[in-house]
Parts: sequence; C-alpha cells; structure tokens
Amino acid sequence: MELRNSVIIVTGASSGIGAATARELARHDAIVVLAARRADSLDSLAREIEEQGGRALAVPTDVGRRSDIDHLVQTVLERYHRIDGLVNNAGVGGGSSMADSDDKMERIVMVNLLGPARCAQAVLPTMRERNRGVIVNIGSVAGDVGVSGIYSASKFGLRGLNDALRREVWKENIDVVLIQPGFIRTPMTKGVKMPMVEPEVVARAVVEAMQRPRRKLFVPWPYAPLAVLAKCFPWLADRIVGSGAAQKRYREREQIT
Repeated sequence: MELRNSVIIVTGASSGIGAATARELARHDAIVVLAARRADSLDSLAREIEEQGGRALAVPTDVGRRSDIDHLVQTVLERYHRIDGLVNNAGVGGGSSMADSDDKMERIVMVNLLGPARCAQAVLPTMRERNRGVIVNIGSVAGDVGVSGIYSASKFGLRGLNDALRREVWKENIDVVLIQPGFIRTPMTKGVKMPMVEPEVVARAVVEAMQRPRRKLFVPWPYAPLAVLAKCFPWLADRIVGSGAAQKRYREREQIT
C-alpha cells in the first residue's frame, strides 16, 4: 500500500509501539489517527507530529468499549471519508496467570482479542467499498508459545482471528498482517531485566509490512526459530516455560495502552 495520504488508525497510540508506529507512519506522509485511552498523551503526540510537518488526529478511545470504537470510526469517516489502514496495537500487558481474578481475565480478553476483532469489523465496510486496505494486528510471541495464562490465550486467539480474517478478505484487495513482537522496551515491559529492542524496531516492521504485506513477522527475528522450536519440541518448551523463568518475566508486565 502507498502510505502517502493514506488514512491509518493506530490504537494504543499513546506510548510504546503505538506511538513509535504513529511517528513512523507520519514520516511516510500518512494521515495518522491516534487512538488510546489517555487523551493528554494523544494530544501531545498529535502536536509533536504536526510540528514536524505531519498530519495527525487524536481520538480518545478505549477499545474495550464497542461504543468508543464506533465513535472512533465515525469520527474518522466524517473527517476524511475513508479508512485505508488499521494497526490493532492496543493491549493489556502480559502479567497474568490462572490465579487472576475473573474481572482481570475478562479485561485482557476484551482488550487483546475482542478489541481488535471489533476494530476490524468496524473498518471493513469502508475498506470493502473501496476495495483497498491493510489491517495489521500486533500479537506477541506469547501467541505462539503459551507462557502467561489468559494473556497467552488472548494472543493465541488473535493469531487465529488474523488467519481467519486474512482468508475471508483475500479476494477483496485487503491485506491482513500479524506482527509477533518478543520483549520490546516499552512501558509495558518496565522492570523486566533482559536485553530488548526499542519500539522503533517494531514500528519500522509495521510500516514495511503495510507497504509490502506478508502473513506474519516476528520482531526481532530471533524469536521466529524459538517459536518453531517450541512447536517441534513441545516437551522442551514445557520444561523451559514450566521452570517459571519465562512466566516470571511476563508477570512483570502489566499495563493497558
């Protein structure tokens, strides 16, 4: 997809991967719609983008609420009359286990799985009408390797949703891409003590995937063979994850964007 003048919604845009992706899209002259719960952070990022010659619109949105998603899409269509791209990035951090409260588990599924599904559902009519569009879902390596209770379940679900949606719309010139980040240095991983890449690395991968779509991409790339290893040797993954080290690292993460 040609990014110049394309209208692209980025959810979870107030920080981390979402903010980095918004900046990278703006540098490619896209019109970026910033969606997240924190209005002050969105306004600050919109000003930053505009001061650097870009174009941005901030729309406070909680993707856990269907009414917020509908308002987001309606606002964008009223202003720009089209939606060319969607980056489903908003998510709840991975600090979860089966001992979590019912409310916490419900919130994780609501934001990490139903949120992206509803956002995609909301933008598809305008994409189908124009026979054009790209949807990028930000998943997680935890969606390939179960490490963290309901968080992994939500990301496994997102991977399944991504595959099903891609197959549903492939004849309509709408591309659906899954980005699977590992540990990335964002507010969501604050306190995790291990080497991590910056969110800008993921942002560049998102932009490249929108320009030249592919089914799935791990960021950084060394996570790809690890995921394959876990599938080929599940007994080994059971021992490594079951030792508690990987789970501990994921439990150190907990933030909603």
